[in-house]
Amino acid sequence: MNKKRFTTPFREFITRDDQGRYHVRLGPQTFSTNWKFTDIRIEDENGGTPVDPDLLKSKPWILRNLQQEVNFRRKKERAEMFSKECFQRTPYSANQRIAYNNTKSNKGL
Repeated sequence: MNKKRFTTPFREFITRDDQGRYHVRLGPQTFSTNWKFTDIRIEDENGGTPVDPDLLKSKPWILRNLQQEVNFRRKKERAEMFSKECFQRTPYSANQRIAYNNTKSNKGL
């Protein structure tokens, strides 16, 4: 008996939709969840059906893989957001630092 070799990864991030739900493929099934993991659904052509809590207890790898992928994507999103120019600080010049320290010492006058 020959083992079949799969070339696709087991866990794959698909997209983040407008409602903020993350869609992740785990094996042959597609799951969607919010960032708090309070609403996990199995996606199909007709829409999403909520996952039974007993299924998550019997197969803990589902929640573990969802958490790993969503946390990785959120970390990437934050890094992208904070790398924008509006979040970058320019260092103070020597004259600005001197002026700031002078104003601190002149407060009581």
